[in-house]
Amino acid sequence: VIGGSTEIATLTTSMSTLTTRHGVRHVRETAVSVDVDKRLVRLASGTELPYDRLVLAPGIDFLHDLVPGLPPSAQDRVPHAWKAGPQTLLLRSQLEAMPDGGTFAMTIPAAPYRCPPGPYERACQVAWYFKRAKPRSKVLILDANQDVTSKAGLFKKAWNEEYKGIVEYRPSHTVAGVDPATRTVRFEVLEDLRADVLNVIPPQAAGAIARSAGVVTAN
Repeated sequence: VIGGSTEIATLTTSMSTLTTRHGVRHVRETAVSVDVDKRLVRLASGTELPYDRLVLAPGIDFLHDLVPGLPPSAQDRVPHAWKAGPQTLLLRSQLEAMPDGGTFAMTIPAAPYRCPPGPYERACQVAWYFKRAKPRSKVLILDANQDVTSKAGLFKKAWNEEYKGIVEYRPSHTVAGVDPATRTVRFEVLEDLRADVLNVIPPQAAGAIARSAGVVTAN
C-alpha cells in the first residue's frame, strides 16, 4: 500500500468466513484479566469466558516517552504507520504529495521491535515507488542498530542494484528528539536532519502483562 502497488482493501480480511463457515465466536471486547487457576478470561464488560486452552497475544506498546517531541498526538504529521490502518494511508498520501527530488527519512529503533525485516522492506517499497514516479527523490534509512538487523545481504544487494542512488543507509543513528512541525529529527551524537516526509518508528515493547496470585492482568 505504501509503495502504491495495491490498495489497503486487498490486505483486509473479513472475520465472516471464520464466524459463519467455521463457527468461531468473535468477541470484540477488552480482556482485562485471566484467572489461570479457574481458566477464566474476564472482559471489561464484566463477562467471564471459560477456556480449555488460552493464547495470549498482547501485541506491542509504543514507548513514546523515549522519543522527545513525538507524543501520540503528533502522529498526524509524523506517522509511524507500524499498525496497519489510517496511518498507512496517511503515510502513502504524504509520499504522493512529496515533490520529486524530496527526501523520505525513516528512523528504525534499536532491536527488539516487531517484525525485524519490516523497516527495510518499507524502504524498498518507497524506493520502488520513487524509481517509477519520482526518480530524483531519496530514501534515507536512519538505523539505531549497528547494521541491518535481518536479511542484511538481501536488502543491501537490492539497494545497491535495484535502487542505487535512491536508497542511503546510515547505521548507529539513535533518535534523541523530533520536531513534528518542521519534520526534523535530532540524534544523540550526529547532526539534525530535516525531511520532506518523516517516518519515525518508535521503540517498542510487548504489550504489558502483570501476574499476581494466579491472575494475569493486562496493564
